This record gives sequence, C-alpha cells and structure tokens, in this order.
Amino acid sequence: MTTGDGVAIVGAGIVGTALAFRLAERGEAVTLFDAGAPGTLGPSRGNAGHIAASDIFPLSHPGIALEALGMLANPNGPLKIDPRYLPTLAPWLATFLRTGSGERFEAATRAISLLCDGTVAATERLFADAGIANCLRRVPALYVYDSAGSLDAAGAGWRRKAAAGHPSTLVDQDQLRELEPALSHAFAGGVLSHHWGQVSDPKAVVDGLYDAARGHGAAFRQARVEAIVPSETGVTVREEGRDQRFARVVVAAGVRSGDFAARLGEKLPVTAEGGYNVTYPSPFIAVNHPLVFADHGMVSTSLRPGLRIGGWAEYAGPDASFRPAYHDRIARIAKRFFPRLDQRDQIRWAGRRPSMPDSTPVISRSTVDPRLFYATGHGHYGLTWSARTAEIMTALMDGDEAAAAPFSIRRFNR
Repeated sequence: MTTGDGVAIVGAGIVGTALAFRLAERGEAVTLFDAGAPGTLGPSRGNAGHIAASDIFPLSHPGIALEALGMLANPNGPLKIDPRYLPTLAPWLATFLRTGSGERFEAATRAISLLCDGTVAATERLFADAGIANCLRRVPALYVYDSAGSLDAAGAGWRRKAAAGHPSTLVDQDQLRELEPALSHAFAGGVLSHHWGQVSDPKAVVDGLYDAARGHGAAFRQARVEAIVPSETGVTVREEGRDQRFARVVVAAGVRSGDFAARLGEKLPVTAEGGYNVTYPSPFIAVNHPLVFADHGMVSTSLRPGLRIGGWAEYAGPDASFRPAYHDRIARIAKRFFPRLDQRDQIRWAGRRPSMPDSTPVISRSTVDPRLFYATGHGHYGLTWSARTAEIMTALMDGDEAAAAPFSIRRFNR
C-alpha cells in the first residue's frame, strides 16, 4: 500500500484533463487514472468540436414523447433505442420525460444556463493558461432548417435564448447560400447563434490540457480502476492489483461513473448514449461555420482532421456493439447536405456519451464521503462545459458548496 495526500481523478477525458490542469496549476499533487491514453476511450476525441454556449435548455421539452415516437419510426431519425435495453433504461426515461415540463424544466434550464453563461470566455481562459489558445476561435453557429414551418416552430426557443443573453440572427434562404455555398439549396433558412465557439481538433485539446497538467507535475496511470474505497486514513484507488491512497478522489469516468457510485451506495443515473460521426479528410468543399441540422439531430464542423458530420442518440447499454449501418446512413445523409462532398478516405467513429436524464451534469461532493467528488454526466456538452466544470469543482473542493449546489448528486439521493 502506497500512501499520499494528493488528488486522484478517475477518467482522463476532456473533463478530467481540464480539472487535472487547473488543480495541478495551483500546486495540487494530481494523479490521473484511465484505462486508455488520455482522450481515447470516451467521446472526447470524437466530438464535433463545438463550444455551444447558447444551448441552455434540457433535451427533454414539452411534446418530446410524440417527437421521440416519430424519430424512432424513421430509420434515418436521430433517436435509436434497442428494445432489449428498454427495461433497464425505463427509470432513466421516466425522469427524462418528467424533466420536459413545469418546474423541472425550469430548474434544469437554470442550472444549464449557469454553465453556458460565459463558457466561451472560460474556455478561452483555460486554453490560454494551458498554452493551447490557438485551438479555439469564436464563431457563430448556423442552425439550418428543412422547412419554413420548422424554422417558425423554433422561434419561441430562440426568443427565449435572446432574452437570456444569447442573441441570434434569422437567416433567409438567399443569405444561407451566401454564408454556406456548399450546402444543399433544399434548406429553407436558418439562425445564426452568436454565442458559440469551435476548436480545431477535440483530441488535440485533450492532449494539450494533459501536457499542461503534466508540466505542472501531474502524474498519469494507464490502468483500469477497479474500486474506490474510503477509509479513516484516506480514499484508496484500487487498480489492477495496486492500491494508492489519496486525500481526495474525483470520479470523472464518463459512462462508468454510475458503477462507482453504485458500489459506494449512491444513485447516479448516468446512461450511455451512443453517437456516430464520419470525418472526411479531403472534402473539397468549404464549410465556414459550425453547422447544426436542426431537423436531423446532426451537426457538421470543419476541423483540422477534416469535415466531421454526425450526431444521433443511441440507447443500447454501455457494452453494446456499434452498428456500421448507422455510419452508412450518416454518409448518405451527408451527401444530401453537401452535394459536392468528396467522400473518399472517410474516417468513422462511434462513442458513448455520459448522459443524465435532466441534461444537467453532476458536479458534486459525494453524499457518502466528503472526500469523494463527481464530475460527470455532461452528455453532448463535455467540451462546452469542461472549463466551467473545472472552475466550479475547484471552488467546491475549496469549500464553496453554493457554487455547485445546482449540480449536486443529492437531487437523486433524497
């Protein structure tokens, strides 16, 4: 048994590496644990690269149940649920549906807004301090809509976002063609969302934060953590036959975070949400904005590795096999979006996002032991919220309980 008084972070994705850097920067002795190299096993390396500061609403909303049925009936729809997984998913789905209206919806919106407000500036600070400022640029996102009806239906949401301090500009069909000439002319119009940013390469961001953390003395153990065991003298991280004792431990283990919580006697309803994308290294078209295809649950971004197109939400369990047919469908849809897209040498990726039923991450002290913390459940927004999560978690670890109150695990353990 080795002993120590530092901080262990279980999970070396975008959230774990951002926190590791911020803690190491201020002199904490930090050890990162992950079964793979930083940013490789979870969704961090394969995300769309957006800093989506204006996305302040939970995914569940009034009318979501009927919308979901339509999505499930459409082979090219953005929602997939494996029927064999449905009994396991049912409690999560029930909470998800309850979030879609009334005070639950408003509470989730308030919490998410705390993360979104200032998140582009927080990300700029984080990247500058870590020496990777060149990985980020401020750029509006362009939401595109298939029809005038769907664009009109989205108007109330955009007006509420504007009232909350996230301005946008309506774009007609002619302006859409000027902004993005490579797009299909089938889209009816769009909305420019001005509070947005984009990274050049999501994997390079994780690598840069990891290198910056190492530069401040952080250590890394590439090993699968088997258990986290509190005791009177510290919190033990047990991995592959080796025990290390720490003063504090943060669980940032993505879809596996719920397993650790369950073993500790806590409820953490994080589920694995599969996502798919295809990257085209030589697309031979120019895409000028981060694009959101609002009626398809898909996004597109011009990144350093190429033009990335993907999205969707698949619920099949953390160990389910990914489906190559979904990549085939995304590739066909991509050609409809961009008729002149060169689809040669495409790179296909799939991963599982750690999603919460109320779309609100858990950034929290454990209810079981005050030396245990959680930073997980960011769903589609791990990159977007990583800088703010690091700020909130460091404040919480310094004793500022109010800073993290809206994200407490207690909301599931009452």
